[in-house]
Amino acid sequence: MLNKSLLFGLLVLFITLASGCVTTKAPNQSTEAVTSDGMISVLSLRGDTSSMTEDQVVELQRVGTWMDRDIIKQLKRAGYSAKLLKSRGDFSRAGHLLVISVDNFNPGNRAARVFVGFGAGAASLDLDYQLINSRNKRVARWKDGVGSSKGGTYCAQTLNRNTIKQLKEKL
Repeated sequence: MLNKSLLFGLLVLFITLASGCVTTKAPNQSTEAVTSDGMISVLSLRGDTSSMTEDQVVELQRVGTWMDRDIIKQLKRAGYSAKLLKSRGDFSRAGHLLVISVDNFNPGNRAARVFVGFGAGAASLDLDYQLINSRNKRVARWKDGVGSSKGGTYCAQTLNRNTIKQLKEKL
């Protein structure tokens, strides 16, 4: 009987501790109404790829595609109305245009990251940003870059977070 009581007490204690560790996080949404100032169009340029190998260009396209989807998602979470443009001519002059251009991309070495670890084969991504208003005037320009031993998409994710912080400061 004592063993059953002890086991029941331990089970209740475990459930209590486990349920206390669970948290729910509400989505980060702005309560502001989206105006034309809250509209951001994004134009993502891959930069000069002439000095890259074919594999590096393929990796840049993969990372760039992921980065484009993620920046739109991050902008919407931050309360902006965001859309991705295919060319500069698609900018309707409503809100702001964020032009993101790749300055430098090093995909690193995936095999070194897997087998060696400790930062070996790290990827790096350097971007140039221009924020243009509806009157086609540049409001801000900045550069940012980061490296990661986890790969190019981790670089892009960090840079996208930094971009949201920059936009909140500038708009």
